[in-house]
Amino acid sequence: MKKEEIELILLKVIMNDQEAIHLKVYRDGTTCRSGAGSLPTIGIGMMTFVNDTRFFDPILEKIPDEIVENSFSRVEEETPNGFLEYQLALFGDSQNGETGERADWGKSMGTRIRLDNKSEFKHPIMGVLDRVVITAAVLTNSLYWDAVMFAKWGFKSSALPEQTMINHSDDLEKVHEDYVMYVTQMRSESLGWDLNELVKGKTYERDGIQHQARLNLGAETFGIRFLPIKAPAKKKSWWKF
Repeated sequence: MKKEEIELILLKVIMNDQEAIHLKVYRDGTTCRSGAGSLPTIGIGMMTFVNDTRFFDPILEKIPDEIVENSFSRVEEETPNGFLEYQLALFGDSQNGETGERADWGKSMGTRIRLDNKSEFKHPIMGVLDRVVITAAVLTNSLYWDAVMFAKWGFKSSALPEQTMINHSDDLEKVHEDYVMYVTQMRSESLGWDLNELVKGKTYERDGIQHQARLNLGAETFGIRFLPIKAPAKKKSWWKF
């Protein structure tokens, strides 16, 4: 398989049977994501369409030609101490003319590495997989944040494409639980994302009213407020007779 043939990049990180992050990034701009990259699994997912390769190209750039052309295939250890699993799959050569979720791919390659939590396995591919996953997470963090905020609060970000579907539980308590877990993971030492950057320059709309998001980031606390944006007062006209 050649890089120019690739139309879909699929990435998963699984820890002890729980998905930490799951991404599908298409050359045509379709982008799917669930998870923040840690545990427990976040039950909020998004599928959006950005109509360009802003995500696809930088991720593909991180995948060496050697992996694309010569699949590393699989490493699967015995896992008495629990496991960490990476999955990377690449697809191309559509057989039905579709290049998104409905595509029937004629070519594919995949790499799956499942390691015991106390494994001493060392191979350059582990660094490659880490870089690819981190790149994909960084690129899609902003839109996934907006998806989670919409699922919890019902405010639509100005950055979220119109062609966006957000999946979440119908149980409001479960949505709140997922929201709390997501924010906790994003602020954890292992991830440590700057949440202020995720709301910077955005407005959030609900019921036709635009809002700005304000975060309260304490050492042990988190809060978010959506403040209505006041329209500028109209200047009185001066009439001349």
